[in-house]
Amino acid sequence: MSSEQIVLVVGASRGIGLALLQQLAETPNTKAIGSVRATNAALDVPNATVLTLDISDDDSVLKAASQIPELDTLIINAGMGKKDPVTTTSTAELATYLNVNLLGPHRVIRAFLPALRARKTRRIIVISSSSGSIGQQALPGSIGLAGCYGTSKAALNMLAVQTHNELQKEEFTVVPIHPGWVATDMGNAHGPGGMSPETSAKAMLKLIDGLTTKESATFYRFDGEKMPW
Repeated sequence: MSSEQIVLVVGASRGIGLALLQQLAETPNTKAIGSVRATNAALDVPNATVLTLDISDDDSVLKAASQIPELDTLIINAGMGKKDPVTTTSTAELATYLNVNLLGPHRVIRAFLPALRARKTRRIIVISSSSGSIGQQALPGSIGLAGCYGTSKAALNMLAVQTHNELQKEEFTVVPIHPGWVATDMGNAHGPGGMSPETSAKAMLKLIDGLTTKESATFYRFDGEKMPW
């Protein structure tokens, strides 16, 4: 078995995902793979392999997974988010959030389990949010996109915990990470002031690189600080 680490970033066309893929592609002994939703999406990252994967589509996810026989680390970054309060948003729109931010990661995890089982590292990282922290959102003056987005991210956190519970005997490490306030299209909905995607990505990759099974089912901030569920 090769000592090269194989890492897939799902949702790498822009923002945090792109920054993660770019930095992984520059990391020695690392095979960096990134996914984009559309087949015609332009993604020019030297030394990286690009897959087409629509996280909301079962067939697309399964087709992408069939191309990856081995995988050390799966980073699920793809998602959607706006300022959509739950009390004024339709149930159909909330279902769209759940399909992308919860069911999408579930599709991806299930599809790539064989590839992860083929290696020993077996890390599953889901990019979550402080908006999904019930402990933080219950405090006065809580910030974040909250609403439908926060609801879907809280559900994503539980998915990570339940995945850990079911796979811990196989020595998987399953961790949700809050990337911080980042100056992406989504992050800029809060206004100016977010950190660059490159800064967030660098800190998260440092954190991810040190994760072991002992840290599985822990909710982290990008800088390694533990988050309340």
